[in-house]
Amino acid sequence: MNTLLIFLVQSKSAATLEIISMLSGAAIIGYVTAWLYYKSVYTKRIAIIGSDKHELNNRIINLNGEILNLEKRLDEKDNEINRLILDRISQRKRLLNFLSFGTATKSEKDDLKMISGIGPYIEEGLNALDIYTFRQISKFNARDIEAISGAIIYFSGRIDRDEWVDQAIDLVHSKDIRTELFKRISERKSNIQYNRIGIARKDESDDLTKITGIGGWIQEKLNVLDIYTFRQINNFTEEDINTVTEAIEFFPGRIERDEWILQAQDLVRISGNKSELLKRIRDRSGRIYFDRLGIAYKHEANNLTQIDGLGLWVEERLNLLGIYTFDQISKLKHEDIETITEVLEIIPGRIEKDNWVGQARELAK
Repeated sequence: MNTLLIFLVQSKSAATLEIISMLSGAAIIGYVTAWLYYKSVYTKRIAIIGSDKHELNNRIINLNGEILNLEKRLDEKDNEINRLILDRISQRKRLLNFLSFGTATKSEKDDLKMISGIGPYIEEGLNALDIYTFRQISKFNARDIEAISGAIIYFSGRIDRDEWVDQAIDLVHSKDIRTELFKRISERKSNIQYNRIGIARKDESDDLTKITGIGGWIQEKLNVLDIYTFRQINNFTEEDINTVTEAIEFFPGRIERDEWILQAQDLVRISGNKSELLKRIRDRSGRIYFDRLGIAYKHEANNLTQIDGLGLWVEERLNLLGIYTFDQISKLKHEDIETITEVLEIIPGRIEKDNWVGQARELAK
């Protein structure tokens, strides 16, 4: 009896082991089969995805090439348009009285961008009229200014407003007179509150001409006062503005009107990378609803700074968006104002507070 029980137990254990072995084998076979199946399926899918990825990469490369070609064509068109504009301006030389302000040749050319209010575009227009020197600009009279404004399609009154003539007179001074001027400015450094605006060295200099309203000549005079950086200008108080205006023998009210402090604040915020800010604004121009505002072009531009609260810095950014005229601003709706505020990165509520739309409506008349 005992022998039979032992046999039965042994047989049961063997059967159990055999069953376990068979189940394990089946599981292994099932796992391997499933693994081989999924591998074959996913290998095909991976191959398809890889092929799609390769095709998409090729399409991206082709699209980038098309974008580069389009940008090249746009640059060529811009250059062609610029040449046509300069040719038209050049044809207006006959309207100018060169006996009044004199002639000059390209070989005598001054860097007219030293005058605040003259950028590269305006300098090209002046050169197209054979106006190359500070000496010529220093002799402009009211009739010359009117004729030249019309010839280069420049905002009426802007040449007077930016005091081109007075700046040019400074710039044609003899070396001795300029040395004396810089000496006078330097002696006034003791009036500057450096503990408030901060101290900077020449090797820390920012390009202050990035501030619209500061030309090369004004920058030179500021540097004589050891004012080299956006951060220093950002720290100006009303007292500092008055002191600096007097020290550099500048035009009263110009610093406030041209919003130096606001511009400096922006330039400090973006680490002086004005071109990057302007690129961001230009890239967002597609968000402006021109079906409502209407299309305008640079040569149709109004002097938007006639709108109280809209300075040169804001005007420059609006122009980048394709907004040039009082008529366009007069048509702004609430949603346009919100978009422009965000795109230009200006203080929320400023457009409504300064009533741009109401002012533009009156000016458009």
